[in-house]
Amino acid sequence: MRISCCLAPVLILVPYLCRAATYYVSPDGSDSNSGALSAPFHTVMRGAQAAAPGDTVIVRDGTYGHENAVTGGDAADSNASPVVLTRSGTQQAWITFRAEHRWGAVLDCEMTCDSYFDLSNASYIIIQDFVIKNAYREGINSNGSAHDINIRGNQIEYIGNRSTSSPDGLDGLYTGPACHDFTIDGNIFHDIGRTNLNWLDHALYLRGSNFTIINNIFYNLTRGWAIQLADGLANIVIANNTFAFPNPNRDGQIMMWNTQSGVTIRNNIFYSPHNVAITRFQSSVSACSIDHNLVFGTSTMISDAGGCTVSDNLMNTDPKFANASSPPYDFHLLQGSPAAAAGVPVPGVTADFDGLIRPSDEISIGALQYLAVDWRKVLLGVR
Repeated sequence: MRISCCLAPVLILVPYLCRAATYYVSPDGSDSNSGALSAPFHTVMRGAQAAAPGDTVIVRDGTYGHENAVTGGDAADSNASPVVLTRSGTQQAWITFRAEHRWGAVLDCEMTCDSYFDLSNASYIIIQDFVIKNAYREGINSNGSAHDINIRGNQIEYIGNRSTSSPDGLDGLYTGPACHDFTIDGNIFHDIGRTNLNWLDHALYLRGSNFTIINNIFYNLTRGWAIQLADGLANIVIANNTFAFPNPNRDGQIMMWNTQSGVTIRNNIFYSPHNVAITRFQSSVSACSIDHNLVFGTSTMISDAGGCTVSDNLMNTDPKFANASSPPYDFHLLQGSPAAAAGVPVPGVTADFDGLIRPSDEISIGALQYLAVDWRKVLLGVR
């Protein structure tokens, strides 16, 4: 519910603080409720309709289905999503959609809705800590001119797991050419793509400009690439991510297609890619730097280095993961990992996937910072 402020100086100094509201969504709520903790909404969309700049929509634990958003199939140009964002935040007051507990709120398209979130032309939006799964086409769709979007701490999984001959890719996140200023931080992307053999389906299919891709974990992507740098993409930083396991039918874990400019690929682990870490197709790139990455399973960083400066990479080097042999995987670094303290500072990357601080003089390569003393285990009492 909205909070009333009575002090004029506070209103002058922090106007959005006084307006900020928190709305709740619960599987046993009702969209005719007020959205208060004691009277939650039933759908995330109802929370989106209520939220104004500075507000937070907290989604309580449970599973949320397709909510009557039904795909028109591969031939349809429309996008059916349970949550279509028509309201935006502001630069000073973002709108936040957040699971109450990390991964406790499951947004399940049930292979019926095209994507769970349609960002449309929204801006200054945070989407945080959800499981987004079983979408017909994409976990999150952004085919409009969305900008200033922060997608963090989510699991985006089992997207487009169906047989289709569609020439359109099935993706964890799709952004169109008018999109800009996206931050994708600390997410897990896995098992994305169709069940029949293809190479069009990706965790991230990115067009537009000004992207920051940091601290993410990508694995089991066998029908395309973890990241497709698509035609016209400009100004992208891909830093401190972990990419694991090959697409057995295509080279690389990142694809550069057609024209890009302003590309930085730094401090990433490429674990067991097929033949090369980064591949290209009809590719022209400028202002490209690929450095301080670790690659295991091949001695080739990129299929064609033209237009890129490639330096200071650790090639065919085992990062020593805690468990990369069987699920549930654990991509934390073991003692003696060559990725520990082998990275370099990247502006804006001050913490790792777990939210732990990265010491500026001991930055690890990959999504997870190596700690000589693992405070995660200390705090949990794990030996």
